[in-house]
Amino acid sequence: MRIEMILVIFAALMLSSCGNYYNEENENLDAQGNNQKTLALDDEFTKDFIASDQEVVEGYYLFKSHTDGYTVHFPINASMDKAVYERVGNQFESVGFVENDEIQNLSFIYNIYYDDQPRANDIEFKLDMFDTYIDYKGDFKDYIRNRITYYYAEDKFEFEGKESSLYFSYIKPPLENKGIQFIGSVLCIDYEKPCKQDSKEAKEKVLNIMHSIDVKSRIVN
Repeated sequence: MRIEMILVIFAALMLSSCGNYYNEENENLDAQGNNQKTLALDDEFTKDFIASDQEVVEGYYLFKSHTDGYTVHFPINASMDKAVYERVGNQFESVGFVENDEIQNLSFIYNIYYDDQPRANDIEFKLDMFDTYIDYKGDFKDYIRNRITYYYAEDKFEFEGKESSLYFSYIKPPLENKGIQFIGSVLCIDYEKPCKQDSKEAKEKVLNIMHSIDVKSRIVN
């Protein structure tokens, strides 16, 4: 999936993600403080991947891959697009989802590619794939966090003539034949209005989701 396809996902999901499902004023909470409605649970395709209607951390549900191979924190105001979802048995899964923050005038686009095949152990091959996905040919910085190795990089791209941000990595757990390519894109919803798509806060939001990915040998129900 090249950067052009990422923007197609953005265009397809932008309007559907722009609902007042949950906000800082808690307008959609009931008397007990529970969410009455969130985009992730309101969307029929998306909610099939949500493990529980209880937030695993504030503002996020637990997303469970249909391969039973990994979980990730999923924004309650995000939704998936069935048209870009792909799965091959339990060996491969491609997921794309979008979260729009109208207050910050920012759109966060996430792409996750899960692989459970011997090629997942070929780090050079997996890093080269970012050239195919997002036209990136630069270097990666590797680091270890909670026994998981991240091959991480950042880049910029233009959307509507304006600079936007990319944060991405190949995530290799200490499990044979398993790995995940993660891409987080940050764009302004309306470039005619103030937005900080390259802010420290926006980057941290993306990296928090990236670091929440938990690859399993097999998830136990």
